Amino acid sequence: MSRGQVGARALDDWLLGKIGEDWFPGASWLLGDARQVLFEGAVGNATVEPRPLPASVETLYDLASLTKPLATALLAVRLQADGLLKLEDRIDRLLPEWRPRDTGPALTLLDLLTHRSGLPAWMPLYALAADVPGRIAAIASAPRPHPPLLAVTYSCPNYLLTGFALERVSGASLDRLFREQVTGPLGIGDLRFRPDPAERARIAATETGNAHERALAGPPADGYNAFRGDLIWGEVHDHNAWSLGGVAGNAGLFGTARAVWSLARHFLKEGPSCLQDEERSCFSHDFTPGLNQARSVGFQLASTQGCSAGPDLSPRAFGHTGFTGTSLWIDPEAERVLVLLTNRVHPHHRDRDLHPLRREFHSRALAL
Repeated sequence: MSRGQVGARALDDWLLGKIGEDWFPGASWLLGDARQVLFEGAVGNATVEPRPLPASVETLYDLASLTKPLATALLAVRLQADGLLKLEDRIDRLLPEWRPRDTGPALTLLDLLTHRSGLPAWMPLYALAADVPGRIAAIASAPRPHPPLLAVTYSCPNYLLTGFALERVSGASLDRLFREQVTGPLGIGDLRFRPDPAERARIAATETGNAHERALAGPPADGYNAFRGDLIWGEVHDHNAWSLGGVAGNAGLFGTARAVWSLARHFLKEGPSCLQDEERSCFSHDFTPGLNQARSVGFQLASTQGCSAGPDLSPRAFGHTGFTGTSLWIDPEAERVLVLLTNRVHPHHRDRDLHPLRREFHSRALAL
């Protein structure tokens, strides 16, 4: 057994220890470069209710906010390359329903994609409006934590709006765009919105009901009666995305760790890529210099203080996390892709900060 294989087994054992400490029921992980998977593994259970099902490298996880960079941001850059939009386009010109009550600077698509818009972090839009125009109007009228361009506030509404804009300019749904522009041409089968219900046995389950989101929504959702009560299994966990049919700019993608790597490696210059150099640079360039977070199109940069990257990734690395317990980091200096997928919200949400665990995972994986 090689040194790397011994290290990979030790990494599995470390993750099993975290399962024993009730961080999550199961996990799938991968370390790769631009050309190949170097090491991968899976531990624990994809479901513990209604019955235990072991996790494997073939398990599909609800990727949650990894949807933002891997689908929405990537599609925005691809549609710009196709001439259908520009990242500097004003939101009110892409979405006529966008009529904010303030008189500040007009927001652009790039402001949304880099989280510098000043929009709130989250809103229970399903309780505020039944249709997309109503949801756009609800976001436009929401109080803002700070003026645009003066700080970064990570915001799901940013990417919900972006998803709506991409669908408007293209005339196609996000899942169709993603299939036709990304996974179809690249031949990535295990990365998709709305997985087939027949696949449920290989999907990691998430929360029983919407208990956490119901509490988070608070009084604005007092009259809302469509929260789910049963085990969420094979459907997107995020309720804003679920209420849009499972396809949204902020969440909805399901995938295996290998499928995430298959797409993420295209952000590296060294391997086969669906991106031109100018397009690729959008995902590693700091568009928020001097602000509280370093943000590119779709990703957070490792130079952001306190982020989940950890000390062993280069400052040029970029990545993203997902509420369900997922994470992806890409390091162009080391030419490495690191994927850690867990179901930390199954069968209930665990209110624990995963960043220290993710940093240690990165250190252990990079040492293989």
